[in-house]
Amino acid sequence: MAKPHLRPLVLVGDGAFQMTGIELSAAARFGCNPIVIVLNNGGYVTERYIIDGGFNDILPWDYSRLPEVFGKGRGFLVKTEGELEVALQEAALHTESFCLLDVRLDKMDASSTLKRLATGLI
Repeated sequence: MAKPHLRPLVLVGDGAFQMTGIELSAAARFGCNPIVIVLNNGGYVTERYIIDGGFNDILPWDYSRLPEVFGKGRGFLVKTEGELEVALQEAALHTESFCLLDVRLDKMDASSTLKRLATGLI
């Protein structure tokens, strides 16, 4: 809000979003327009590489429908690279409120860097 000429691009995992995502309500209330990309792999992938178990799974949410809950914003369900490209283009054009992209990933999808980090922690 301190720099209204800038538009935040937020990358967040689904586990972290379930702890902090309600802040989108404040974004809607104050007219902020971030583009929020939820990397949705159904839980805590970092921990899965360290020690896997059901405790790393989270309740599945339909993140792309949260704008309906808040009465503002635009949601996108993304399952393919093509859908991601389209969603990013449309989100860039939708500047009047926030956009939330629910990017569905495989349960164990992680960068090579994260995999190396997790392996080093074992």
